[in-house]
Amino acid sequence: MTNRLADTKDIINIPLLDSTNYSHWHMCMKIHLQSRDLIDVCEKSPPADISVTATTKWSKASYEEINLITTRLTERVFQEVVNTTTIEKANLLWAKIEDQYASKRAVNRGRVWMDWQLSLYNENLQNYIDTCRKLLMELSAVSITVPAELLSYSLLGKLGGDQSLHQFVENLTLNKDIIEKPKQILTRLQDLAHLHIGEMKGQTVPPTALLSNVEEFHKIVYYCTKGKHNIKCTTHRKEDCWSENPHLRPARKEKKQQHFDSNAHLTIAQALITTSEPQEPKEDQLILDCGATHHMFNFLKPFVTTPKITRR
Repeated sequence: MTNRLADTKDIINIPLLDSTNYSHWHMCMKIHLQSRDLIDVCEKSPPADISVTATTKWSKASYEEINLITTRLTERVFQEVVNTTTIEKANLLWAKIEDQYASKRAVNRGRVWMDWQLSLYNENLQNYIDTCRKLLMELSAVSITVPAELLSYSLLGKLGGDQSLHQFVENLTLNKDIIEKPKQILTRLQDLAHLHIGEMKGQTVPPTALLSNVEEFHKIVYYCTKGKHNIKCTTHRKEDCWSENPHLRPARKEKKQQHFDSNAHLTIAQALITTSEPQEPKEDQLILDCGATHHMFNFLKPFVTTPKITRR
Protein backbone atom coordinates (compact mmCIF):
# COMPACT_ATOMS: atom_id res chain seq x y z
CA MET A 1 0.00 0.00 0.00
CA THR A 2 2.64 2.51 1.02
CA ASN A 3 4.83 1.66 -1.97
CA ARG A 4 2.25 2.54 -4.63
CA LEU A 5 3.05 5.62 -6.69
CA ALA A 6 0.72 7.90 -8.61
CA ASP A 7 1.16 8.69 -12.28
CA THR A 8 2.70 12.05 -11.44
CA LYS A 9 6.23 12.52 -10.13
CA ASP A 10 5.14 15.32 -7.80
CA ILE A 11 3.01 13.05 -5.63
CA ILE A 12 6.08 11.40 -4.14
CA ASN A 13 7.00 14.70 -2.45
CA ILE A 14 3.85 14.53 -0.32
CA PRO A 15 4.49 12.76 3.01
CA LEU A 16 2.55 9.65 3.97
CA LEU A 17 -0.31 10.38 6.36
CA ASP A 18 0.45 8.42 9.53
CA SER A 19 -2.10 9.98 11.95
CA THR A 20 0.54 12.23 13.57
CA ASN A 21 1.27 14.61 10.69
CA TYR A 22 -2.19 15.54 9.44
CA SER A 23 -1.60 19.30 9.21
CA HIS A 24 1.56 18.91 7.16
CA TRP A 25 0.03 16.22 4.96
CA HIS A 26 -3.18 18.22 4.44
CA MET A 27 -1.27 21.33 3.34
CA CYS A 28 0.96 19.43 0.89
CA MET A 29 -1.92 17.43 -0.56
CA LYS A 30 -4.13 20.49 -0.96
CA ILE A 31 -1.40 22.35 -2.86
CA HIS A 32 -0.97 19.37 -5.16
CA LEU A 33 -4.72 19.02 -5.80
CA GLN A 34 -5.01 22.74 -6.53
CA SER A 35 -2.27 22.46 -9.15
CA ARG A 36 -4.32 19.73 -10.87
CA ASP A 37 -7.66 21.60 -10.58
CA LEU A 38 -9.06 18.86 -8.34
CA ILE A 39 -9.59 20.75 -5.08
CA ASP A 40 -13.28 21.48 -5.76
CA VAL A 41 -13.95 17.78 -6.26
CA CYS A 42 -12.83 16.97 -2.71
CA GLU A 43 -14.30 19.99 -0.94
CA LYS A 44 -17.69 20.14 -2.68
CA SER A 45 -20.43 17.76 -3.70
CA PRO A 46 -21.36 17.52 -7.39
CA PRO A 47 -24.23 19.84 -8.37
CA ALA A 48 -27.57 18.06 -8.67
CA ASP A 49 -28.57 19.69 -11.97
CA ILE A 50 -25.42 19.14 -14.02
CA SER A 51 -25.51 17.39 -17.38
CA VAL A 52 -24.58 13.79 -17.99
CA THR A 53 -21.33 14.87 -19.62
CA ALA A 54 -20.42 17.05 -16.64
CA THR A 55 -21.33 14.22 -14.26
CA THR A 56 -19.03 11.86 -16.11
CA LYS A 57 -16.23 14.42 -16.01
CA TRP A 58 -16.79 14.99 -12.29
CA SER A 59 -16.75 11.26 -11.56
CA LYS A 60 -13.52 10.81 -13.51
CA ALA A 61 -11.88 13.64 -11.56
CA SER A 62 -13.18 12.14 -8.30
CA TYR A 63 -11.65 8.73 -9.03
CA GLU A 64 -8.37 10.38 -10.01
CA GLU A 65 -8.31 12.25 -6.73
CA ILE A 66 -9.11 9.12 -4.72
CA ASN A 67 -6.16 7.44 -6.40
CA LEU A 68 -3.85 10.34 -5.49
CA ILE A 69 -5.00 10.50 -1.87
CA THR A 70 -4.89 6.77 -1.13
CA THR A 71 -1.38 6.60 -2.57
CA ARG A 72 -0.14 8.83 0.26
CA LEU A 73 -1.72 6.93 3.17
CA THR A 74 -0.02 4.43 5.41
CA GLU A 75 -1.56 0.98 5.69
CA ARG A 76 -3.18 1.70 9.05
CA VAL A 77 -4.64 5.04 7.97
CA PHE A 78 -5.93 3.46 4.77
CA GLN A 79 -7.88 0.89 6.78
CA GLU A 80 -9.31 3.62 9.03
CA VAL A 81 -10.66 5.95 6.33
CA VAL A 82 -11.28 3.87 3.21
CA ASN A 83 -14.53 1.91 3.01
CA THR A 84 -17.19 1.06 0.45
CA THR A 85 -18.64 4.58 0.73
CA THR A 86 -15.53 6.76 0.70
CA ILE A 87 -13.96 4.83 -2.14
CA GLU A 88 -16.71 6.03 -4.50
CA LYS A 89 -16.61 9.80 -3.86
CA ALA A 90 -13.54 11.94 -3.25
CA ASN A 91 -15.39 14.51 -1.15
CA LEU A 92 -16.54 11.77 1.27
CA LEU A 93 -12.99 10.41 1.57
CA TRP A 94 -11.61 13.91 2.18
CA ALA A 95 -14.25 14.58 4.86
CA LYS A 96 -13.57 11.21 6.51
CA ILE A 97 -9.85 11.95 6.81
CA GLU A 98 -10.56 15.39 8.23
CA ASP A 99 -13.03 14.00 10.76
CA GLN A 100 -10.63 11.24 11.77
CA TYR A 101 -7.57 13.41 12.42
CA ALA A 102 -8.60 17.09 12.55
CA SER A 103 -11.98 17.13 14.25
CA LYS A 104 -12.53 18.50 17.75
CA ARG A 105 -13.16 15.07 19.16
CA ALA A 106 -11.63 14.47 22.57
CA VAL A 107 -9.40 11.71 21.25
CA ASN A 108 -7.81 14.03 18.68
CA ARG A 109 -7.42 16.97 21.01
CA GLY A 110 -5.97 14.78 23.75
CA ARG A 111 -3.52 13.10 21.38
CA VAL A 112 -2.21 16.41 20.02
CA TRP A 113 -1.88 18.01 23.46
CA MET A 114 -0.04 15.00 24.87
CA ASP A 115 2.34 15.10 21.91
CA TRP A 116 3.08 18.73 22.75
CA GLN A 117 3.64 17.97 26.41
CA LEU A 118 5.89 14.99 25.71
CA SER A 119 8.05 16.71 23.11
CA LEU A 120 11.63 16.99 24.36
CA TYR A 121 14.76 18.88 23.41
CA ASN A 122 17.51 16.35 22.68
CA GLU A 123 20.33 18.86 22.13
CA ASN A 124 19.50 19.07 18.42
CA LEU A 125 18.05 22.53 18.02
CA GLN A 126 16.89 22.12 14.42
CA ASN A 127 14.94 18.94 15.17
CA TYR A 128 13.32 20.63 18.15
CA ILE A 129 12.25 23.62 16.03
CA ASP A 130 10.77 21.35 13.35
CA THR A 131 8.86 19.35 15.96
CA CYS A 132 7.44 22.45 17.64
CA ARG A 133 6.31 23.93 14.34
CA LYS A 134 4.52 20.73 13.41
CA LEU A 135 2.84 20.50 16.82
CA LEU A 136 1.69 24.14 16.69
CA MET A 137 -0.01 23.35 13.39
CA GLU A 138 -1.65 20.28 14.94
CA LEU A 139 -2.89 22.33 17.90
CA SER A 140 -4.49 24.78 15.51
CA ALA A 141 -6.01 21.99 13.39
CA VAL A 142 -7.96 20.51 16.32
CA SER A 143 -8.82 23.99 17.68
CA ILE A 144 -7.02 23.71 21.01
CA THR A 145 -7.02 27.21 22.46
CA VAL A 146 -4.11 27.74 24.83
CA PRO A 147 -2.78 31.19 25.81
CA ALA A 148 0.08 31.97 23.45
CA GLU A 149 2.23 33.13 26.36
CA LEU A 150 1.84 29.73 28.02
CA LEU A 151 2.93 27.95 24.85
CA SER A 152 5.99 30.19 24.63
CA TYR A 153 7.04 29.49 28.21
CA SER A 154 6.54 25.77 27.65
CA LEU A 155 8.57 25.91 24.44
CA LEU A 156 11.47 27.81 26.03
CA GLY A 157 11.35 25.89 29.29
CA LYS A 158 12.45 22.69 27.57
CA LEU A 159 15.65 24.44 26.48
CA GLY A 160 16.59 25.41 30.03
CA GLY A 161 18.88 22.42 30.53
CA ASP A 162 21.25 23.55 27.78
CA GLN A 163 23.69 25.98 29.40
CA SER A 164 24.88 27.21 26.01
CA LEU A 165 21.35 28.52 25.32
CA HIS A 166 20.70 29.91 28.79
CA GLN A 167 21.36 33.58 27.99
CA PHE A 168 19.51 33.38 24.69
CA VAL A 169 16.44 31.80 26.30
CA GLU A 170 16.47 34.30 29.17
CA ASN A 171 16.50 37.24 26.75
CA LEU A 172 13.49 35.85 24.88
CA THR A 173 11.64 35.18 28.13
CA LEU A 174 12.05 38.79 29.26
CA ASN A 175 10.99 40.21 25.88
CA LYS A 176 7.33 41.20 26.32
CA ASP A 177 6.84 41.82 22.60
CA ILE A 178 7.84 38.31 21.56
CA ILE A 179 6.82 36.09 24.47
CA GLU A 180 3.19 36.14 23.30
CA LYS A 181 4.14 34.97 19.79
CA PRO A 182 5.40 31.34 19.79
CA LYS A 183 6.00 31.37 16.04
CA GLN A 184 8.30 34.38 16.33
CA ILE A 185 10.22 32.60 19.07
CA LEU A 186 10.72 29.67 16.70
CA THR A 187 11.93 32.14 14.07
CA ARG A 188 14.54 33.50 16.50
CA LEU A 189 15.60 29.96 17.36
CA GLN A 190 15.84 29.18 13.66
CA ASP A 191 18.24 32.09 13.20
CA LEU A 192 20.37 30.62 15.96
CA ALA A 193 20.22 27.17 14.38
CA HIS A 194 21.46 28.58 11.08
CA LEU A 195 24.52 29.87 12.93
CA HIS A 196 25.07 26.50 14.52
CA ILE A 197 27.68 25.52 11.95
CA GLY A 198 29.37 23.05 14.24
CA GLU A 199 26.18 21.00 14.48
CA MET A 200 26.58 19.77 10.90
CA LYS A 201 30.06 18.49 11.77
CA GLY A 202 28.93 16.76 14.92
CA GLN A 203 30.55 19.39 17.12
CA THR A 204 28.99 21.26 20.01
CA VAL A 205 29.58 25.00 19.65
CA PRO A 206 28.14 27.54 22.10
CA PRO A 207 26.00 30.31 20.55
CA THR A 208 28.41 33.00 21.72
CA ALA A 209 31.18 31.40 19.72
CA LEU A 210 28.99 31.01 16.66
CA LEU A 211 28.41 34.73 16.43
CA SER A 212 32.10 35.24 15.74
CA ASN A 213 32.77 31.98 13.94
CA VAL A 214 34.10 33.35 10.65
CA GLU A 215 36.26 31.36 8.30
CA GLU A 216 39.84 32.51 8.18
CA PHE A 217 40.47 34.61 5.09
CA HIS A 218 43.93 34.64 3.56
CA LYS A 219 44.53 37.78 1.54
CA ILE A 220 47.00 37.59 -1.34
CA VAL A 221 49.11 40.71 -1.81
CA TYR A 222 50.79 41.43 -5.14
CA TYR A 223 53.84 43.71 -5.32
CA CYS A 224 55.38 45.68 -8.16
CA THR A 225 59.07 44.88 -8.72
CA LYS A 226 61.90 45.37 -11.20
CA GLY A 227 60.59 48.71 -12.42
CA LYS A 228 57.32 47.25 -13.74
CA HIS A 229 53.72 47.51 -12.59
CA ASN A 230 52.07 44.23 -11.56
CA ILE A 231 48.70 44.02 -13.32
CA LYS A 232 47.36 41.87 -10.45
CA CYS A 233 48.01 44.62 -7.94
CA THR A 234 44.78 46.32 -6.87
CA THR A 235 46.15 48.84 -4.39
CA HIS A 236 47.11 51.45 -6.99
CA ARG A 237 46.92 52.32 -10.68
CA LYS A 238 49.73 51.93 -13.20
CA GLU A 239 50.07 55.72 -13.46
CA ASP A 240 50.69 55.90 -9.71
CA CYS A 241 53.08 52.95 -9.55
CA TRP A 242 56.25 53.87 -7.68
CA SER A 243 58.13 51.04 -9.36
CA GLU A 244 57.60 52.52 -12.85
CA ASN A 245 57.62 56.12 -11.65
CA PRO A 246 60.23 56.40 -8.88
CA HIS A 247 59.84 60.18 -8.79
CA LEU A 248 56.34 59.73 -7.35
CA ARG A 249 57.66 57.96 -4.28
CA PRO A 250 57.48 60.34 -1.28
CA ALA A 251 60.73 61.23 0.43
CA ARG A 252 61.54 59.18 3.47
CA LYS A 253 61.64 60.93 6.78
CA GLU A 254 65.00 60.96 8.50
CA LYS A 255 65.16 58.78 11.55
CA LYS A 256 65.64 60.61 14.78
CA GLN A 257 68.94 59.93 16.41
CA GLN A 258 68.68 58.02 19.61
CA HIS A 259 70.23 59.68 22.63
CA PHE A 260 71.85 57.45 25.16
CA ASP A 261 72.67 58.36 28.70
CA SER A 262 76.45 58.52 29.00
CA ASN A 263 76.16 57.20 32.51
CA ALA A 264 73.97 54.27 31.49
CA HIS A 265 76.83 51.83 32.03
CA LEU A 266 77.01 52.96 35.63
CA THR A 267 73.46 51.77 36.35
CA ILE A 268 73.55 49.19 39.09
CA ALA A 269 71.40 46.06 38.70
CA GLN A 270 70.70 44.33 41.97
CA ALA A 271 70.19 40.63 42.50
CA LEU A 272 67.97 39.29 45.25
CA ILE A 273 68.86 36.15 47.14
CA THR A 274 66.27 34.76 49.53
CA THR A 275 66.62 31.85 51.86
CA SER A 276 63.85 30.05 53.67
CA GLU A 277 63.98 27.62 56.52
CA PRO A 278 61.24 24.94 56.93
CA GLN A 279 59.98 23.82 60.33
CA GLU A 280 62.18 20.75 60.12
CA PRO A 281 65.18 22.03 58.17
CA LYS A 282 67.33 19.52 56.39
CA GLU A 283 68.98 21.84 53.94
CA ASP A 284 68.71 25.54 53.38
CA GLN A 285 66.52 26.50 50.42
CA LEU A 286 67.94 29.28 48.28
CA ILE A 287 66.17 31.39 45.64
CA LEU A 288 68.15 33.57 43.25
CA ASP A 289 66.47 36.56 41.58
CA CYS A 290 69.12 37.85 39.17
CA GLY A 291 68.55 41.43 38.10
CA ALA A 292 70.69 41.23 34.94
CA THR A 293 72.11 38.58 32.65
CA HIS A 294 75.70 39.69 33.18
CA HIS A 295 75.59 38.70 36.84
CA MET A 296 77.39 35.50 37.67
CA PHE A 297 76.65 33.17 40.54
CA ASN A 298 79.77 31.18 41.35
CA PHE A 299 78.61 29.25 44.41
CA LEU A 300 76.92 26.19 42.85
CA LYS A 301 76.34 24.14 46.00
CA PRO A 302 72.73 25.30 46.51
CA PHE A 303 71.80 24.07 43.02
CA VAL A 304 70.59 20.50 42.67
CA THR A 305 69.19 18.54 39.77
CA THR A 306 65.40 18.64 39.69
CA PRO A 307 62.85 16.69 37.62
CA LYS A 308 61.84 18.24 34.31
CA ILE A 309 58.45 19.97 34.46
CA THR A 310 56.30 20.47 31.38
CA ARG A 311 54.02 23.49 31.64
CA ARG A 312 50.69 23.31 29.81
